[in-house]
Amino acid sequence: MNNHWLELLQQYPDTDIRFEDAAFSTLTTLLQEQQPDSIAVFTGRRSADITGAWPALSNALLAINMQYSRFSDIEPEPCVATVVKMINFLEQQKPTEVIALGGGSIIDAAKAAWASYQTHLPVEDLFGSNLISGQGKQKIKRIIAVPTTSGTGSEVTPYSNIVNHQTQVKQLISDSAIIPKYALLCPAFTKFMPQHVTLATACDAMAHALEGFVNIGLDEANPQANIWAMASMQAIKEFLPNILVQPDNLAAREALAVAACLGGMVIRYKSTGLPHLCSFSWFERIEHGIAVAIMVPYALRYYIQSESVKRRVMELAPLFPGESPMAVIRSYRRFLDACGVPDALKAFADI
Repeated sequence: MNNHWLELLQQYPDTDIRFEDAAFSTLTTLLQEQQPDSIAVFTGRRSADITGAWPALSNALLAINMQYSRFSDIEPEPCVATVVKMINFLEQQKPTEVIALGGGSIIDAAKAAWASYQTHLPVEDLFGSNLISGQGKQKIKRIIAVPTTSGTGSEVTPYSNIVNHQTQVKQLISDSAIIPKYALLCPAFTKFMPQHVTLATACDAMAHALEGFVNIGLDEANPQANIWAMASMQAIKEFLPNILVQPDNLAAREALAVAACLGGMVIRYKSTGLPHLCSFSWFERIEHGIAVAIMVPYALRYYIQSESVKRRVMELAPLFPGESPMAVIRSYRRFLDACGVPDALKAFADI
């Protein structure tokens, strides 16, 4: 593992990030120190069992005599109704710690449910920015995140995306109060992702890093964010093509896990832009990471009307070679071509 990447992860002030093969031994040590009365674990319907993550976690908790309960009825694009079921589960179990074990959807749903349970506010009342921390009335406990995919970076972000079927849109909770307390990265579990999930999640991480990098208006939000972004993009550019051919390559999986987390760190301080905003319209029809990857070049062509953004895009030339901003954008598009990402949303016109 690249020690520089690990040093970058340790720069993040908001989440205690642990990256190691023995992630669950670290977790049990933390829990033994804190001695929670009970733990609620949120997982997907099958993924945590297929990857071996759930047996590993449950065995680790049993070994230290921790009381736990599991909720596993969370769909890939969690909706308000699912979060309400999770809140009801929390009200029945009354845990003192919550662990989210799974991909970004699981972690997002767990953030929303845990925040709603503690604040006694309906999840619909949490959509928006800083509606918990902005009140200044209550400091809520934060989840422990164990991601089993490498893309969303939800293990370190203040965001929770939830589908509202009533309004037919994805809605966002954005609040520093829901940033996970701990993120335990265990890349071995990600090797069980299907190829299309590996590709989509890595494209999402790349978009996080790239959109954040060109968001010049927030350069002062954290002086390290652009460094994190460049490291994330470098790792994805180098290792994603390898994984698509050799899915069992653990070193490449480790690199993508770091890249996804770094991307999440970036968007904590430098928000995404048009590609992510527009992608919300395509939920349940196009995989999120693929949708944003397709839209990034079009957004960049619009952004480079600004001279400052032109200069920033040229800083990407070592990764995506080109003598002009448009050439750099075309180079990024060629990378997507090589990974098998369609070049336009019209590829999904029959959906």
